[in-house]
Amino acid sequence: MLFRGAGGVASLDGWASRGFPPAVERGPGASDRQDVYERVVATEPPGPPIENGPHRRAAAAILGYDIFPASIGRGVIVRNPVEVGDTVGLRYRLGLGVEMFFASRVIARFDEQRGDTWHTGFTYRTLAGHPELGEETFSAEKNLTTGDVMVALRSWSRPGILLTKLTAPFARRAQRFGSRAAIEHLKTIATAST
Repeated sequence: MLFRGAGGVASLDGWASRGFPPAVERGPGASDRQDVYERVVATEPPGPPIENGPHRRAAAAILGYDIFPASIGRGVIVRNPVEVGDTVGLRYRLGLGVEMFFASRVIARFDEQRGDTWHTGFTYRTLAGHPELGEETFSAEKNLTTGDVMVALRSWSRPGILLTKLTAPFARRAQRFGSRAAIEHLKTIATAST
């Protein structure tokens, strides 16, 4: 994790060689936070996602790691769309010109029908030095029968470094605020007129 002025350069170079902490590789524990943020953001005609429709627009943003509004932070990626094995970083804005930079690794990517829903997105796992330990899945999901398009963030986590342990209530509020802001940002992208 790196603190810097907002004008600094964020690089994935130091993160690409980092591994997963053993605690995150073991998966979620009984006391870990389990979060689900979901919102139906649009409706398309029933059937598979339509080209440049709300599902595909939200999916493109997710796979390009354009998940958070600029007021929260900016994703840093090596390619768009992300692929399994890619390291992705986030320049997280703390305010007053200060930001943190931390990274995770993509462990799954999907664009497929599962039952009556089309799922597009990815899952990442936090790397050593990330303020949180855990995994998060970002997805756009279309109900093939109703046409409802939902964006979703589903995760498990716990504090990963001393700073987030010491500031747990603040860090938790920031985490919730960021997740809600991400859902709104993805809704804006999904419903943008073309």
